[in-house]
Amino acid sequence: MDAALRRRWLGRMARWSGAAAWAAMVPVALVSRPGRAIARPRALRAVALAIPPFATLDAGGRKSGLFVEALELISHESRHQIEITVAPYARAIAMLRSGEADLMIATSNSAVAEAAEPMGMLWTTEVIAIGRPGLKLEGLQDLRGRTVGMLRGSDYGAAFLDDHEYRKHEITDQLQGIRMLLEGRLDASIGTRLGVFHAMRLLGVPRGRLGGTLAVQTREIHLHLSRHNTDEALATELRRAVHELRSSGKADALLAKYLAGLPAA
Repeated sequence: MDAALRRRWLGRMARWSGAAAWAAMVPVALVSRPGRAIARPRALRAVALAIPPFATLDAGGRKSGLFVEALELISHESRHQIEITVAPYARAIAMLRSGEADLMIATSNSAVAEAAEPMGMLWTTEVIAIGRPGLKLEGLQDLRGRTVGMLRGSDYGAAFLDDHEYRKHEITDQLQGIRMLLEGRLDASIGTRLGVFHAMRLLGVPRGRLGGTLAVQTREIHLHLSRHNTDEALATELRRAVHELRSSGKADALLAKYLAGLPAA
């Protein structure tokens, strides 16, 4: 091949190679353009009740508690990132109602039902009344005419709420309720067995220092999705996640960890 022919052949090869390389780069450039990037779904916002042992914040801002751990399990099972905020009961209900929070774990009642849709039951829980020192409780009639502590914003059913024979006093959490029982400022305090007895453990109050207990009712604890969130695909994934936690025994094992060592009554 003479020199002139060789130069023409090399020139055509160079032009072909450059065009091929440019064509190979076009898809990469298009994919990497910011405007074409696939947006990731936003994290779900959950509110956990600021009541030991359901949710607490330590001095460093670290969240812990039964509901916090349950939400972390739901995040893992549903493959949705969940950001958790800890708030008092009344504030948590308001966040759910406004759509500021997407998720909340709580007992089912009328206030929660107005704001959210249940995604499945995680546990059942016993609601109890516990008396001040020396007070025996054998039936609801023993609470009539007495001052009874109730968590602010809570709902223990119309039969109890509408009966004006009970002098209801709002409390912020069960720690306050136990302190007021010991001080004689309450005759009884109502809450879940886990919440009441865990508060006594935190305060170092032996079971014998307080009066009798009375089973008020049994309630179901559900994961709830705010009615402001209408994503049916998300609802399906959350229901599946809750069902998996129940059927696998993970939900019951988590609850058992927090009930361990607490009094039976």
